[in-house]
Amino acid sequence: SSFNLTFAVLIFLGISILPAQALMVASAGALADYSGAAAGLFNNMRAPAALIGGALVPIGILTAPTIEKSDSKGIKLLKKANIIIAVASLLSEIMAVIYSSIAINKIAEIAQPQTVGVAQLIAEKHELAWLGTNIHFLFGMMGFALIVGSKSFFSAGTEMGKITISWGIASFLQALAIVNRGIAQGSVGDDVSSRFASNFFMLIVKYISCAIKAAKGGVCGYAAIAVGTYALYHTAKTMLVGLFSKEDTPAP
Repeated sequence: SSFNLTFAVLIFLGISILPAQALMVASAGALADYSGAAAGLFNNMRAPAALIGGALVPIGILTAPTIEKSDSKGIKLLKKANIIIAVASLLSEIMAVIYSSIAINKIAEIAQPQTVGVAQLIAEKHELAWLGTNIHFLFGMMGFALIVGSKSFFSAGTEMGKITISWGIASFLQALAIVNRGIAQGSVGDDVSSRFASNFFMLIVKYISCAIKAAKGGVCGYAAIAVGTYALYHTAKTMLVGLFSKEDTPAP
């Protein structure tokens, strides 16, 4: 009968449409408050950054090797690199602590919108803070590995120092490889960094771009970029002059 035919068509349409609607809902995801998870992610880096920063002061700055006139060109260059990396790593960890602390405070003070995941919340509301925390924390941590190796080079002598500084460089390169894999292979739901870049270098480029945009209208932001560029220029100049210098006093 026509009634039975109509009933069958409605059932068929229901079977066809309902799964499609369910798929659309599932793909969209349920909105929820992920402010606690976001604060936890920032805090995961804030505490280690403070610990590494505290360790860098005695091992890399207070006991930094003094450049002597009798040092060879290679030793002078290594001592210059040692103090530059130590200071840059310490300041980088301080920046990571500042970025993460301010972000955690703002998450607690300001009502956060509901999102489909913590990655979306961070990407939309805390992008610069997340980039800054990640980059400064990782840079300082990898610099700390180099400082440990070079410190042993100066304290244990050249023979043992070659081994320890090699371990430090190996740790730095392996850390960089781990970071690149983590950034590249993570999904939006599981790895926040994958929303921003494909590797650590591109993450730095993204961070610089966001920092320049955020500096608009602020004197301190522009001043920080200008002074930072000045410091990078003189760092490169100092290292290149030392590298290509013709003076090479043999070490005693």
